[in-house]
Amino acid sequence: MKTGLSSLTFTILLLAGCAKEPAHVNQKPALNVSQSADGLVVTLKGSATDADGTVTDVTIEWGDNASGHITGNNPADFTVSHAFEDPATYNVVVTARDNSGDTTTRRVAVSPDFKETSLVNIRPGMFKTAANEYLILTLNLHTYQETEQNKKINMITDVIGRMDVDFISFQECAQYKNAVISSGIIRANNMALVISDKISEKYHANYHFVWNWSHYGWDIWEEGVAVMTKYPVIQSQDRYISSDTNKGSITSRKVIFASCQSPGGLFNIFSAHTHWRTTVSDEEQNRQVSRIKSMVAEKDSLVPGAVSIVGGDFNGNPTSDYPWSEGYNTMVRSGDFSDSFLEIYPGANQKPAQSTYNTIGGSLPGRIDYIFVKKNPRLRVVDSQIIFTGDVVGNVSDHFGVLTKVSLTR
Repeated sequence: MKTGLSSLTFTILLLAGCAKEPAHVNQKPALNVSQSADGLVVTLKGSATDADGTVTDVTIEWGDNASGHITGNNPADFTVSHAFEDPATYNVVVTARDNSGDTTTRRVAVSPDFKETSLVNIRPGMFKTAANEYLILTLNLHTYQETEQNKKINMITDVIGRMDVDFISFQECAQYKNAVISSGIIRANNMALVISDKISEKYHANYHFVWNWSHYGWDIWEEGVAVMTKYPVIQSQDRYISSDTNKGSITSRKVIFASCQSPGGLFNIFSAHTHWRTTVSDEEQNRQVSRIKSMVAEKDSLVPGAVSIVGGDFNGNPTSDYPWSEGYNTMVRSGDFSDSFLEIYPGANQKPAQSTYNTIGGSLPGRIDYIFVKKNPRLRVVDSQIIFTGDVVGNVSDHFGVLTKVSLTR
C-alpha cells in the first residue's frame, strides 16, 4: 500500500507539473480626451495610461490633413493645440499605442469658428450717424503673404460689413495666376472677390468692385489695385502711371478709377500704389503722383462737382528729408488735395516722426498710406483713424489701413 500510494502521488504531481500557465492578456491603453476652442485654435487635453505597460506614443489626426505625434516615456497627460484655416466641423482622431502595439482610439468632433471682431477701440466718432456721412477705407492687403490669412480677411469683412463702409481702396490686392477664372479677368481667389463674397454671405450686403493688376508679386501673384463700393459703379478705368509697363517688373504700377452713384451724388474713387523713390535724382515717384492727379482732373471735368477721393499706398513719408518726401508733397503742394488724416491730426507730419502715426510696420516703418480728398465746398472731413493695429481692431496686413469719415452737403 505504501509503495502504491507513493506512485499515485508521484503521478498526480507529475500531471500537475505538466499543466500550462494561463496566457497573459495585454490590456489596451486607457485614453481620455477633452477639447476647447478659442477662435480657430482648438486645444485637446487628455491622458493616456497603460495598466500593464507603457504608452509609447499618441497620434492626432486633426481632420484637415494635419497630424501630430506625442512620443516619450508614457505620456500620461498631454495638451496640444492646432490652428484651423476655416470654420467648420472637423472629426479629430486621437490614438494611443502601448509597448505591446495595442491601440485605443477616441474620436472628437470640434467646431472652430472665427472670433468676433471687436470694434470697441474704433472711436465712436468714426461710426456714421447721419445719411449724409460716408466712410472711406484704404488698405494694402499684402498679397496673400499673411499667416492666418482667412482669419484676417474675416476681420476686414467685419469692419466693412458692420460699419457700413461706403468706399474701399485696396492695394496689393492679388489673385493666383493659375487660379480658375471667375469672370472676365477675375480669378476665383481674387482678394476683392473673396471679401465681397464674404460680406454678401455674412451681412447680406452687395458690394461691387473693379480691379486690375500691374505686375507679378513673388512671381505667382497677379498683384493689383481695386475699388470696392456699396453703390452702383457708373464707369471705371485702370491706367498705368509708371514709365515701366512690364508685368514682370515690380516698378510697373497702375491706378484704378470707379465712378460711383451715391444718394448724395457722384463719387470718383481712385486706388493707387506708387513705387518708392530709389535715388536722390529719381523722379519716377513724382511722375506717378502727377499722373494720378491728371487722371483725377480728367475724370472731374466730365462731371463737374463730383467728389473725388484718392486712397492708396504712396510709399513715401511726409516726415522724410528732402527729396524722399517729395511724392507726398507733390500730391498736396498745390492745395487742390488735402490729406484727410492730417486734417484731424495736425501733428502727424511733424518731425521727429511719431510711431503712433505709422501706417506700416516692419524694418521701414512710417506713414505712407493716405486718403487724399480733392477740395470740394460740399465735402467736410469729420474724422479719421488708423484702425488695423494691435490696439484697435487687430493686424490684418503689414499695413494698418486708414479709415476716414466725411460729410456731404447738398
